[in-house]
This record gives sequence, structure tokens and C-alpha cells, in this order.
Amino acid sequence: MRANAHILYSPSEVVLETLVKPRKKPAQDRSRATFEAILEAATRILREDGLGAMNTNRVAERAGVSVGSLYQYFPSREAILAELVRRMRLTMSARMAEVGAAVRHLPLKEAIPRQMAEAVRQYETEPRLTAALEEAEAQLPRDPEVREGRRRVREAMVSCLAGRGYVDPAEAAADSIAITRGIVMAACAAGRPDFDAIKRRITRAVLGYLKECPRVGGDAGEPDKS
Repeated sequence: MRANAHILYSPSEVVLETLVKPRKKPAQDRSRATFEAILEAATRILREDGLGAMNTNRVAERAGVSVGSLYQYFPSREAILAELVRRMRLTMSARMAEVGAAVRHLPLKEAIPRQMAEAVRQYETEPRLTAALEEAEAQLPRDPEVREGRRRVREAMVSCLAGRGYVDPAEAAADSIAITRGIVMAACAAGRPDFDAIKRRITRAVLGYLKECPRVGGDAGEPDKS
């Protein structure tokens, strides 16, 4: 057990291929159905009972397949979790990047609320599942696709700010993302979060921060007039 725990915190190509990557990709309809049934069963367990309740035996039982069949696709519990985390993060990143591109030319007082609404959407619609997958994600190697998705989100926000003359749009984007995540995570940790209030709080915090960021020419930003 200790060896596996150490591996989880020491990502390498070997780990990515043998521990947290699906053993094989389904090619036929029946195989794809089994693959998806395993992931759906794991999702239901995480949603209903949390991360601690999930193990391969329980997932196989819930999916209606043998443990041997499960291991044909996923070499470990971590591999199932890694695939669920990957799907969640890629969906979130794609949505955020799309919204970021759509609001790029809007005034910030209109753009930021739309971005913040999308930023908390996953937490609002699937709070328990999202919390479980974030807990799992902290113990897993970073997936290259997930890193690329996050990069696209940052780029969309940087583009949104760069066109408004901010001196360091990359820093402003990174700080805005950190502010958003911090408020969401703190609210979720406190239990029963009011997401409408969270969106308003994040919008105030990000717009207030951006107002103080320097722009080309030496002036501080005025997001409400952008």
C-alpha cells in the first residue's frame, strides 16, 4: 500500500501508463457500454457516498460486471478516478474557454459576471461529485490534456484583458482565476453554499481587483467603463 501511495505523489510516464490510465480503450459497442457503465457506477457512488466509499469491488457490483471485467479496462481505482477527473476538467475548461471567447469584446462589468457564472456551474450542479473528484485529483498525477484545457482557459482570459490595455494581462488573469477558486472552495467547504451569492461575491472581488491593476499609460483600470 505504501508503495502505491508513494507512486501517486511521484508522477512519471510509467505511472501514467500503468496506474492511472485505462488499460485499454473500448473499440466495440459492447466494450464501450461496459466502459461507460463502470464510469457511471463510480460516478453514482461518489455522488451518493463520497470518495471513501468507492473501491473497485463496489464499482463492479454497481456496474453489473465482474471485477475481472473492470480490470480489463481500469488497472486500479485511481485509473477510474483519473478518467472521471479528466472528463470533468475538460468539460469545465471547454465551457470556460467558450464563454471567455464570447465575452472578449464586452465591457468587463458584463463579461466578468458571465465568466464567473460558468466558473461555478460545475460546483453548483454537482456539488458532492465535484468535491469528491477534486479530493481525488489532489492525489493523482496531472493529466496533460487537463493542463492543456487549463491553458486554454487562461489564454481566453488573458486575451479578454489584453485588449483592454492591462500592463500584465497574464498576471491579472491568473490572479482572477485564483480569486474565483478561493471563494468557491471556501464557500463549498463551509457547506450549503448559496451560489447566487457566490457569483456576486466573485464578481465584486474580481472587478475590484482589476480596477486597481495598472493599464498602459500608467492609469489604473476602470472595469465598469471598459
